[in-house]
Amino acid sequence: MSGFIAFSKKEITENTRNYRLLIMLVIFFIFGVMSPLLAKFTPQLMEAVMPNLAEAFENPSALDSWTQFYKNVSSLGLSLTIILFSSCLSGEYTKGTLAIMLTKGLSRPTVILSKFAAAAAILTVSYWLSFGVAYGYTAYLWPDASLPHIFFAAFALWIAGLLYLCILMLGCVLFRQSFTSILFLLVITVIMGLLEQIEQTAGYSPVILVSKNVDLLSGAVTVSYFIIPLIISVFMSAALLIMSIVVFNKKQL
Repeated sequence: MSGFIAFSKKEITENTRNYRLLIMLVIFFIFGVMSPLLAKFTPQLMEAVMPNLAEAFENPSALDSWTQFYKNVSSLGLSLTIILFSSCLSGEYTKGTLAIMLTKGLSRPTVILSKFAAAAAILTVSYWLSFGVAYGYTAYLWPDASLPHIFFAAFALWIAGLLYLCILMLGCVLFRQSFTSILFLLVITVIMGLLEQIEQTAGYSPVILVSKNVDLLSGAVTVSYFIIPLIISVFMSAALLIMSIVVFNKKQL
């Protein structure tokens, strides 16, 4: 446990020095601010730029704000997270620091768990900061709005973000180049997306946690629709972490 805590502190310090933490906080904060503001003032902008299309953007609602939020976070936000943490092991391979630390008694499982814990902590703080800002601004701009399951929809996307980190971690263990790790994640994501398109597996894919958040807020789907994908995502995350540890234990540095 002491090794895990010490190495996790080292990871947080390193992510602070290389500005990963700052970049994540700033970008996600911007998403939180801009999502409700874009939803609110898009009609005025469209009226000024393209008056003939302004009517299509009239009467923005709180749902438009959350639509913008989930679009930004699920695409740009998670993509940024993947890119920033795709080199979490490749940098160690290049510098040769892992071999030194392992010879000094650091266990291999500790390396994987600490790196995941640091990345998950940074994503968690950044994401919930973004959500909190978006929630506050949306409540201010649309004080009378009442949408169901706002927090559950946010929780579902957060779980999906952690799942993507677990997939990325396995990719980083399997491949030494960060680009290949990202490609591995993209392949798994495409497979999960295809499963959502197949009738027999449509209700089980973890992609639902990313793609149906707004539908939950609008009432198009219910919370029960998320339960199975949520459970699968949790078990997948645990299995992927275990696989990462097993593979890393056998990997030559």
